[in-house]
Amino acid sequence: MDTATSPSQSGSSRSRRRNAHPHRSAVWRFVKNWWVEILIVVFVALAVFLLVERMQIRQTLWAWLLSASRELAGLVSRLARATTSRMRQITLSDTIAYVLLLAAVWLVLWRTKRRLTKSPRLTITACPHCGGEIHRIHRHWHDRVLSLYIPVHRYECKEAGCDWRGLRVKTSGHE
Repeated sequence: MDTATSPSQSGSSRSRRRNAHPHRSAVWRFVKNWWVEILIVVFVALAVFLLVERMQIRQTLWAWLLSASRELAGLVSRLARATTSRMRQITLSDTIAYVLLLAAVWLVLWRTKRRLTKSPRLTITACPHCGGEIHRIHRHWHDRVLSLYIPVHRYECKEAGCDWRGLRVKTSGHE
């Protein structure tokens, strides 16, 4: 039995995977296109409700906000006192030690970033499994977070039998 898939089979399985919930994608597109207007309607409806209601919601919300702000002010005050107390106990050698530790952490992060952005294994623009051509696809949210430190793009192999998807480090010479 032949286990290789034809290009049309591979493409159709990928499209089935992407369109597993067509209704959900239609709703998502609607929300994505109209999110500001939806938010406006929710704000106006909530504001009208709060203006015409005869319950004690306003007083309850106001009391809750006052209580929350007092607790937050107390927390900030306690934190400031604890920080001030700790700062009074710090010696010159402690300060130098903290500066050295921060410098060491910065150097580790800088060196790691430099090595990763210069690594041929991570910057090559060919499929690591089959050596075929790859093309960019949409990134995940965690790829975007990682890009704050190391610029990465998500790629997918174009070859019919290869399902590789992964990250490649963006170098200054590539798009």
